[in-house]
Amino acid sequence: MGKRGSNEYYQWRVFVDEPIQVLAQIKEVEYLLHPTFPQPSQVRSNPEDRFALESAGWGEFQILITIKYKDGREERGKYQLVLDPQGKPWPV
Repeated sequence: MGKRGSNEYYQWRVFVDEPIQVLAQIKEVEYLLHPTFPQPSQVRSNPEDRFALESAGWGEFQILITIKYKDGREERGKYQLVLDPQGKPWPV
């Protein structure tokens, strides 16, 4: 995508990678991004695009994910997003 300051920026996309039958049971997906994002809490409710969230950024951070089912159940998980062309973690 390009540089901003000294950081290389990337466009990225996260989504629920499940069969259509599972997607049909989901009401919405909440993504909790790093607090430096302008709106760190994002909710998606479109099963047709697999509840996708698209954004841009740099570095590495953890996305907390809550899947809310139509029957009231919830599942929580996390995904470590590494924005590096070689997929290497950033130095801590």
